[in-house]
Amino acid sequence: MRLPQADDVAKIADIPLAVKDGLDTAEALSTRYQFGRRQAFYYLQATESLGLIARREKKYSLSRIGRNYTSLTPVGRKEVFLRSMLLSSVVTRILAELLISPSHRLTRQRVIAIASTRARISQTTLSRRAQSIFKWLSWLGDETGALKVSKHHVSMTLRSR
Repeated sequence: MRLPQADDVAKIADIPLAVKDGLDTAEALSTRYQFGRRQAFYYLQATESLGLIARREKKYSLSRIGRNYTSLTPVGRKEVFLRSMLLSSVVTRILAELLISPSHRLTRQRVIAIASTRARISQTTLSRRAQSIFKWLSWLGDETGALKVSKHHVSMTLRSR
């Protein structure tokens, strides 16, 4: 399972537009967003994990979903991005755990444990990636109203019928 290393969801959402504009390498993106090449690579990986771009050697191109995404209005792009994020393996696993948890609430440590089940990375790296996961969950909560995220917990807000 790929774990995100990119915290700024707005930048992740913008990367397909940058790729469409011809900024298809980590070097080009590092100039656009004013961060290092390594950080640009993390953002490209996150965008690729959402299915919006594909890597071909050292360059990136739009995937089928990415081509559709870049042709939409901002509202349409947000919907496609939201769907892509919800379908990412780490988010799907966390949402499933939230649904089946009696309290519909998970601690930060539990989220890290869920994320680590298939990730082959050190505990130190995992703790850093947890920050990105929580940023993604926070963005999802802001957009849907279905999640509440704090530094130590994430909870699901379920509406009664």
